[in-house]
Amino acid sequence: MTNIIETQLKSLISTYNKFSVWGKMLFFASLLIISMFLLSGFNKMREGFEQSDKFLLKSGNDVYDEFYVDIYDYLVFSNLKDDYEVGEIVNKTVPTSESKILDVGSGTGHHVAGLAAKGLDVLGIDLSPSMVKKAKEDFPKYKFEVGDATNSGEFGPNSFTHITCMYFTIYYIQDKTQFFQNAMKWLRPGGYLILHLVDRDQFDPILPPGNPLLYVSPQRYAEKRITSTKVKFDDFRYSADFKLNSDTNIATFEEKFKNDTDGKVRKNEHIMYMPTLNSIVNEVQQQGFILDSKVDLINVQYEYQYLYFFVKPE
Repeated sequence: MTNIIETQLKSLISTYNKFSVWGKMLFFASLLIISMFLLSGFNKMREGFEQSDKFLLKSGNDVYDEFYVDIYDYLVFSNLKDDYEVGEIVNKTVPTSESKILDVGSGTGHHVAGLAAKGLDVLGIDLSPSMVKKAKEDFPKYKFEVGDATNSGEFGPNSFTHITCMYFTIYYIQDKTQFFQNAMKWLRPGGYLILHLVDRDQFDPILPPGNPLLYVSPQRYAEKRITSTKVKFDDFRYSADFKLNSDTNIATFEEKFKNDTDGKVRKNEHIMYMPTLNSIVNEVQQQGFILDSKVDLINVQYEYQYLYFFVKPE
């Protein structure tokens, strides 16, 4: 399935490059119309938020309440990307019925479900009780727990053959060294640590529903990097912006929800600890891991985003 998708995407890009200027304009217009149609149909199903305060600021784990968890998948989930990542994990590490996999920052549970559907033993942990609750509701057959990957006592030595840390989770962990040390302890010899890493200065921070071009990154055609997302839901407006301070290695991802009816505003503030990609790779290696391989997510149109596969020595 993955190879078919890759072939179709490459064929689409190749065809696009052969278009004239007018052909390219028509192509973009068609994509925009299709996107607007799909998004308008979905947005009609979304309900507004309710709060007593005129302005409400949420940060840290408080962001992940029932309202936000309910719309989270619409904002960030990509079935194409998740399927591709699960496929690459299976192809590169060849897990068996004896494997035990830990997914750190499991969110709404899609990676756990994708791996478990292949008959694998998978446990998802997340700091957010609301996320864990949502994952259990959507995937009741699979295992999810509230857990902290920076707590060395969370699991015993040699508990897992794989530890995955997907979709920006590593950037929400401030003490990465402690996490890498824990992973080294929890993994069996020969086990894999799999990290989703990005080029912080180049990746596309626009969320999927805010990209009218669907499978084409607008960053390719922008004179300046686009960092904002805007989405119209049925009863409220959503906007978001990504800001990086390269000097402090801290990024903020700010989301704003404005209710159409009463004008009340909710703001979510995500703090992300984003050193350079190479510095993270070096830190993992300093804790004793061996870099095994890397997967470029450009194949599913997530440019400058990667899966890094590290191995605990035998």
